[in-house]
Amino acid sequence: MTRRGEGPTTVVMAHGLGGDQSHWAAVAEHLADRHQVITFDIAGSGRSDPALFSPVRHASIVGFADDLAQLCAELELRNAFYVGHSMSGMAGALASAADPGLFDRMVLLGASARYVDDPTTGYVGGFTQEAIEQLLGAIASDFTLWSAGFASHVMAQPDRPDLGTEFARSLARYQPDVALTVFRAAFLSDFRAEMSLLSTPTLVLNGVADPAVPTKAARWLADAVADGHFAEIDVEGHFPHVVDPASVIAPIDVFLGP
Repeated sequence: MTRRGEGPTTVVMAHGLGGDQSHWAAVAEHLADRHQVITFDIAGSGRSDPALFSPVRHASIVGFADDLAQLCAELELRNAFYVGHSMSGMAGALASAADPGLFDRMVLLGASARYVDDPTTGYVGGFTQEAIEQLLGAIASDFTLWSAGFASHVMAQPDRPDLGTEFARSLARYQPDVALTVFRAAFLSDFRAEMSLLSTPTLVLNGVADPAVPTKAARWLADAVADGHFAEIDVEGHFPHVVDPASVIAPIDVFLGP
């Protein structure tokens, strides 16, 4: 865990699947000018203690939501601000739905309540069930080979291949069994029903042409939250906070306030 700043309010920031807290470095440094900012590596990722990862607890995003609530309890945080990317965005939403006083405001970047399309309701998650099964099969078959291609695909910055290479290195820190557990937890999840319980003011941010979360899924999430707001970032890919931190900082500043 890393602390920055000494402001009167606290911002808790959690990275997405396959990343680590360094993905928030530029945004966190900016926010630390007026807030206390806390970043950490989620279970199974980065330099987190391997003993913290449970193949049972973390077989669902609910396990990561419980981790987040426990972290806030240990730090005696209430009514903090929360910024979560991808899977950690949904973990924050679940934690706040279960405990409405946990966060005062939330920013969910590249988050999705469900990744699989649901033709029965017209919901667009971005993936067919068959595509998810193939993805998980590729992870189980050869995680190292799969992760190299996946990293470049979701980073979506062909003119900056170093970004995809660095994310591939981050993914490679996973043990294959851990990777399969957490990717299965993320891509097979469906928390649409729980989003109606979320009352915390929430800003849903999404990059254009995000290969993991289509705009329709992000807008659905913002509409499902009682006090939800949507903003699109003019950066391609699933990692606008890494590619162009300023594009993420601007709407966060406006939403969180001084």
